[in-house]
Amino acid sequence: MPYETEIELLKEIVLVVGEYQLEMQPKLKKINLKEDRSPFTEVDVNSENMIKEKISEKFTDDGFLGEESGITYGKSSRRWIIDPLDGTRPYIHGIPTHSILIALEDKGELVAGIAHFPALKETYWASKNGGAFCNGEKISVSKTDKIEDCMASGLGVVEEANEKNGKLLIEILNKCDSFYGFMDAYSYTAVAAGKMDFFVSLLDKAWDRAPLAIIVKEAGGIFSDFDGKETIYSKEFIVSNKNMFKEVLENWA
Repeated sequence: MPYETEIELLKEIVLVVGEYQLEMQPKLKKINLKEDRSPFTEVDVNSENMIKEKISEKFTDDGFLGEESGITYGKSSRRWIIDPLDGTRPYIHGIPTHSILIALEDKGELVAGIAHFPALKETYWASKNGGAFCNGEKISVSKTDKIEDCMASGLGVVEEANEKNGKLLIEILNKCDSFYGFMDAYSYTAVAAGKMDFFVSLLDKAWDRAPLAIIVKEAGGIFSDFDGKETIYSKEFIVSNKNMFKEVLENWA
């Protein structure tokens, strides 16, 4: 498998950090709020520090982009993108869809990623040209090719309800057979595993998307912004199976 050393290291890291998070969950004492009123705790910060420390021991020259610590420049062309606790709100409330997200970017290209859901005991990973997996089993996107047969999800329906993109998101979701809000990273992994057909985000940041983008791509899907550009750095973001991607993208044309 390409990037096997990196993937094996990530598997070890997320298991350790995941156990720490589950252990600390009933012990939370203080909930902090960022400027956008999204919560964070000492567990978010400690988890990111643990991840960075373990990666730096093995790959001393690499840089980082972390949700909690921002950019750390390295000497190599590689950068690790980290969301140490995606879904802090579910974590605080005991909902099991919180996750640990880590991706590796080399010269601006996503080449490896992992998403670990400690409470669900599910771990997804992928590497460039190496396929996508969940708990060791290869996964692939669905083959659904009609909008009326789709199960889909969207993030930002409430927050952007009065804006053009929010209205267009509601419009396309209403054409589907069914749509749900699974919460955070689990929506992306549901697309990668063929359980859902597409997901549209109007709100996420790069660290929310990075490993999930390559997992979906290696599972046979597509990711892009609303201009069709394969990037995780735009405000809006689509992940989809190949059959539905064009129709979903054209919804915002």
